[in-house]
Amino acid sequence: MRGHVKYFVTTLLAIVVVSAPVLGLEPPEETQSNAVPCVVVIDPGHGGEDTGAVGPTGVAEKDITLGVAKKLSAGLREKANCSVILTREDDVFIPLEERTAMANRSSADIFLSIHVNAAHSKSVDGIETFFLSFDSTDEDARRLAAFENSFSASGHVRSDVGGDLLEILLDMANTESHHESAALAEAVQASLLKGVKREDRGVKQAPFTVLVGATMPAVLVEVGFISNPREERRLSSDKGQLKVADSITDGVIGFKKITGRGKDYIGFNRPDKKE
Repeated sequence: MRGHVKYFVTTLLAIVVVSAPVLGLEPPEETQSNAVPCVVVIDPGHGGEDTGAVGPTGVAEKDITLGVAKKLSAGLREKANCSVILTREDDVFIPLEERTAMANRSSADIFLSIHVNAAHSKSVDGIETFFLSFDSTDEDARRLAAFENSFSASGHVRSDVGGDLLEILLDMANTESHHESAALAEAVQASLLKGVKREDRGVKQAPFTVLVGATMPAVLVEVGFISNPREERRLSSDKGQLKVADSITDGVIGFKKITGRGKDYIGFNRPDKKE
């Protein structure tokens, strides 16, 4: 009798599973790739008196990064089931260290710092994505980190890395978040190359102050070269910014699929919320 009952139950479950698509039943939400909610902090680089790089016609990096960040915020909310916090929502100066601290206070799952590159030659273009390391991948990465680090809390250029900062960087070398930062950088870079179709300048490492101390996967994305007139026009347009934002969104979705990064709750969108 017990064997008959077991056979009946097994058969019934099989019928339900096979019939689910026909009956219009969907798999449980948590099995879908974007179902796991997450908290993403987006950092539009520069702001206020810190203009960042300036293009041939006077377009400032700080304005492009804010435009991309706002479009990225909308995309992540709509497509990736993410709550989003921007480190700045208008043209204000925020110290680099405070941007990372905001992400940590928010218990964020992902930190994305958006920037635009520049070069002496107007013909240089391309996309590169960085994660934190004490050693820069190459001389270009070292120089870029030095420029982006120019406005620390003290407002002075940080020409070296030592003391407590060095200790933090070395401690991070083997942490899970550091390894996941590398995976996030790869996912975002691949998605940008597919969506924006610009030169692949690679995934790199450098000691960016804005990434130091982040307790979640954190990357800095250089979405193009403002020093290139064609790139300046593209990145200044709503269409160009939207394409960049959509590509980064797809990269975050891909990262979530391979890591399962996310929260078991929805609606966390205030940096001052208490646990």
